[in-house]
Amino acid sequence: MQTLTISLRIGVTADLLGILFADPLCKCDPDRARLIQSSLARSECVVAVESDKVLGYVVLNYSFFGQAFVPLLVVAMANRRAGIGTQLIAEAETRCTREKLFASANESNESARRLFERCGFVPSGRIENLDETDELVYCKWLQRGT
Repeated sequence: MQTLTISLRIGVTADLLGILFADPLCKCDPDRARLIQSSLARSECVVAVESDKVLGYVVLNYSFFGQAFVPLLVVAMANRRAGIGTQLIAEAETRCTREKLFASANESNESARRLFERCGFVPSGRIENLDETDELVYCKWLQRGT
């Protein structure tokens, strides 16, 4: 397996096309594309890039009952299982200004659920009736200096 040289940075509007390419669900979900656009405009999106190619991204905002929340975490299909998701979560944790960080995954998305659990998130409930399967909520208490 080839080693990737990845850098993480705040996404900018010019990254939108690369993000849309990395996240094929945007093609069929205009709300998702709008969320990404607004997240870029508010500097809430961190991208993982290699040679200016977007390999993945994470959105961190405070929209979940005023709590820190990761509404989207995506790694391009070709770059999965290379640690990029773990790096993006770690970056979101570093940038988080709250003591807790919440994330969610569709019940059918086993790889995302395993990723959150490997990164120290614990199950925190479920939201029913959003779509055909339930959304599972995860929480991680962050270590903060005193």
